[in-house]
Amino acid sequence: MLSLPFAQRPTVGFRARPTVTRDSSSRCVGRARRRSAAFIGFVVTLLVSSIALGAPKKGEWLETNVLSSTLVSRDFTLKTTTSVADAVNLAAAVGLHYYFADALRLGMSLQYTERLWPEPPPDASRFQRFALMPQLGWNFLDPFFVSALFTYAPRTRGKAIPDMSISALFGAAFPVSQRLRLGVSVEVPYAFYYHDVLSLVFLTGLSVRL
Repeated sequence: MLSLPFAQRPTVGFRARPTVTRDSSSRCVGRARRRSAAFIGFVVTLLVSSIALGAPKKGEWLETNVLSSTLVSRDFTLKTTTSVADAVNLAAAVGLHYYFADALRLGMSLQYTERLWPEPPPDASRFQRFALMPQLGWNFLDPFFVSALFTYAPRTRGKAIPDMSISALFGAAFPVSQRLRLGVSVEVPYAFYYHDVLSLVFLTGLSVRL
């Protein structure tokens, strides 16, 4: 049998990688810069507006309407950690505050918390918590503020289980109008009466100068 002296091996096909031209790369960089500039301009506008309105003065009243949810908590008594992947509760709080000095306020909030997901155990209710929250707040650099809170909750965990906690809160309230502000904040409460629990809470809401 004769063999072919110049037998050709089949070639393996390949797909050429798309090339990124300098023009397309420049357009992407340009878009990213424009978005960054727009975001920075938005933040600067909010800060300038807040400074122009100024911090609250002595004698002013403030109404707050806040929604919050616990992101993660650590129960040192049971040695367990829970997050929004395990349960989602939504809390609503309404508060009234009085500025007894420039940028310093005393207030009280009432909080109601309901279980959204999952369904609570048969011996518990969706009505998870009711709490009284006296607090001291300081608008140290408008629009930023800090607050210290003491919480007494006659109802927790969907039952008539009382608990108490202390909290530190940091946030910012940006003007929507001359009297209305939109706020976002984070709170770190430490509950100590029923169980020792440290949590991280996200809050957002509207405040109205009365």
